[in-house]
Amino acid sequence: MDEEEFDSRLQWNTFTTKDAAHADARLRRCATLAFALWGTTVEGVTRQLLAPTPQIPPGFDLADFRDLQRTLEKQSMFAARYCRSTFSPFISLTISVGAQRFTLHEACCEIVRRAIEYLESL
Repeated sequence: MDEEEFDSRLQWNTFTTKDAAHADARLRRCATLAFALWGTTVEGVTRQLLAPTPQIPPGFDLADFRDLQRTLEKQSMFAARYCRSTFSPFISLTISVGAQRFTLHEACCEIVRRAIEYLESL
């Protein structure tokens, strides 16, 4: 197979400025939701884990939570594969809630999972 045949078999997707702006807006919304959901402290994460259901910040819907969940899953895979030492506080810090123990990242994922479950039940 030559280069021309190889190129013809691939579906090249052009990443445009519009695509970048959309991705930026999506990631900013995820970050805003994360901040509103558990804040910037371990205490905020622990508070949400102790609540019967997570406090849902106003202005966000189920799609936002699913997008945040996908983003957290991607971060988890990336960190596990490439950046173990860079993300070590996020991965190794342990939070105990009752008999359950979570890393900080697992706790954030659990809060989002519970929020999704709650929103789906409405």
